[in-house]
Amino acid sequence: MGMHARVMRVELGDVDRGIAFVRDQIVPLARQQQGIVAAYWLADRSRGCGLAVTIWESEDAMLAGDAAAREAARNERKDGAVEGATLELYEVVAHL
Repeated sequence: MGMHARVMRVELGDVDRGIAFVRDQIVPLARQQQGIVAAYWLADRSRGCGLAVTIWESEDAMLAGDAAAREAARNERKDGAVEGATLELYEVVAHL
């Protein structure tokens, strides 16, 4: 059982609001998740889109955190920070 990654692609409604939401709400929530190894939140201000990549110690840990990620995406939509989001799950096959 190796590491796994969750990738969330988002279309930002309001870029600054979306970034603030990530810093104020999502990062503290992610810190509480069991089995998270690393996380990166990326934004392309000019295109109004973002990418969140979280790395998990196992598939079980990633799936356990999946409900929290989906709820966060719903909250971002309600807030107007995000217009759309897709979630993708991957097995990590190599890393540095």
